[in-house]
Amino acid sequence: MTIRNTTLAAAILFAAACGGRADGTPEIVVDRTACSHCGMLVSELVYAAAYQVAGADARVFDDLGCLRKAARGERTDLRVWVHDATTGAWIDGRAATFVSSAEIRTPMGGGILAYRDPADADRAARKFRGRIIRSLSSLLDTKESAS
Repeated sequence: MTIRNTTLAAAILFAAACGGRADGTPEIVVDRTACSHCGMLVSELVYAAAYQVAGADARVFDDLGCLRKAARGERTDLRVWVHDATTGAWIDGRAATFVSSAEIRTPMGGGILAYRDPADADRAARKFRGRIIRSLSSLLDTKESAS
């Protein structure tokens, strides 16, 4: 491989590693990826979330509260991803059940966790004396503060 080809290959790999995947969850590098809303670095993946508007790059957030604030300004359908608080895995936001509580300490004080399994969300709601939010659309339509 020539130096020119090696440089081109390295540039392509670097560009791919730095951006979100075109049709999937974005890559988040802990303590390196900044929140698109508040600018803080994502420090704990369990609280991180992302959304994508058709034709645009995904936006990453360090807290579901930041995602909720930013999403309110969008006028198109969003593709949303959140981390399951039980497993830490990315899940589609439309498949999540959310728990909101002032007792849930998140990076920006959003006080929201997401769960793939509604039974896990029910347990968390009891543990944190929180309320269940059964859908992504309800999450995006609720008041800012955790209860």
